[in-house]
This record gives sequence, structure tokens and C-alpha cells, in this order.
Amino acid sequence: MAMKQCPNCGKQISDKAVSCIYCGYAQTVQEKKFCTDCGAELPEDATVCPMCGCPVDLASLDAQPVKITGVKISKKIKIIILCVVLTVIVVIASSVGILYTQQQTNAENYGENLEMAVSTMISGAAEAESCGNLIKQVWYNAIYEEHDEETDPFTCPYGHFVLDFNDALENLFSDKSFSEQIDNIQLNQSMVQALMKELQNPPEEYAEAYEALSEFYDAYLNLTNLAISPSGNLQTFSSNFNDADAAALNCYKAMSLYLDS
Repeated sequence: MAMKQCPNCGKQISDKAVSCIYCGYAQTVQEKKFCTDCGAELPEDATVCPMCGCPVDLASLDAQPVKITGVKISKKIKIIILCVVLTVIVVIASSVGILYTQQQTNAENYGENLEMAVSTMISGAAEAESCGNLIKQVWYNAIYEEHDEETDPFTCPYGHFVLDFNDALENLFSDKSFSEQIDNIQLNQSMVQALMKELQNPPEEYAEAYEALSEFYDAYLNLTNLAISPSGNLQTFSSNFNDADAAALNCYKAMSLYLDS
């Protein structure tokens, strides 16, 4: 084993040592040079290959990278590197935390909008149920000429029954109080429609709740539309309205499973 002098502390160390065992100074190892023609290892100052006689292209050899191993890194540089690594870790952790917080906020906002949509539909459905029941009662009493304190203003406004039930329904829809209820139902529909647009593309945890909400929305629209614009005869309207009322109630019960108690 050959020995050499450490250029930093001057003590003798192995010529193969990566760093000085006494002071820790890193030793540099220059990469070996080889003939570009025959591949033989070249002496350090060779100008001609001793094996094949090929001239040594010093320019190409100088362009080859030199491997340097064991470069000594000062404590100050180590501290700087450590600070940079820690800063990167903190930035990444902060970004992950912000993303998680944003996702949590989005989920909370979605849940609030979902509950608002349900409560708005319940309010509209209740008003539609009230209007629909009055429509049925006015319709029935006009045909069968039955007196009722609530329906008489529409079925017999002049002391006698109207000749056509359509006149009674027209009187009902012309009534200021009743027409305001119908306007409220239509406004309620607009509000629900806007909320449903906001609730599209739900977070994964609300996927099933959104499906239940969509079914409730369909039943709600059917019920409120029947109250706003009754059609058919008394029997078909009453049957359709009763079915729509029951469907809306059942959908609400299914939807309530996804609501906070």
C-alpha cells in the first residue's frame, strides 16, 4: 500500500484514502485516462499511447469529467443545507394542511347548502299542499254545491253557486291572499333551482345524499307544479295531487337520513 501526504495536515495516509483519518480533509481522485483508439490506460503525462502509438487527444481527454470524491463540507454549509431542507418540509406540510382545510371547508359548505335546499323544499311543499287541498275543496263544492265557510267566497260569491266549477277556480286564483301563496311557491321553486345548481358535483362523502336529494327535488317539483297549475278533472287532479303529496313526504323521509339531527 502506497502512502501519501495529506495536503491539509501533512500527515501520512494511504493514497487510496477517501479522506484524511486525522483531519477529515477530503482527498481528490482524478479519473484515469484511456486511449481513444485501443482503450489502454494512459500514463498521466502521456502524449502517445504506449500500447498502440496513437497520439493522445489532450483536448478530448480534458473535456472528460473528473470525479471528485469526499469533498469536505463545512459545518456552516451543512447548517444551510439543513435549513433549506427543513424549509421545504415546512412548505410542503403547510400546503398539505391548507389543501386539507380547504377540502373540509368545501365539504362543510356543501352540507350547509344541502340542508338549506331540503328546508326550502319542505317549506314550498307545505304551502303547495295547503293550496292543493283548497283547490280540491273549492272544485268539489262548486260541482256538488256544498257550502263551506272557506270555499263559499269562491263557489257562491253572490249568494248562489256559480254555474261552472271553472268560475270557482278562477275566483280562487284571483283572490289576493291565494295568489300571493302561488307567487310564494313559484319564488320557492326559483330558490330551490338555484340551490340545486350549487349542489351539482358533490364531494364523495355526499354522493348518496345528492341522489336522495335529486329524488326529493323531482317529487317536490311535481307537487308544487300541480298546485300552481291544476289540470284534468276533479278525480284525476285529486288522485295525482294526493300521490304527489305522498311521494314528496316519502322522499323527504329518505332524505332526512343524511341530515344532521
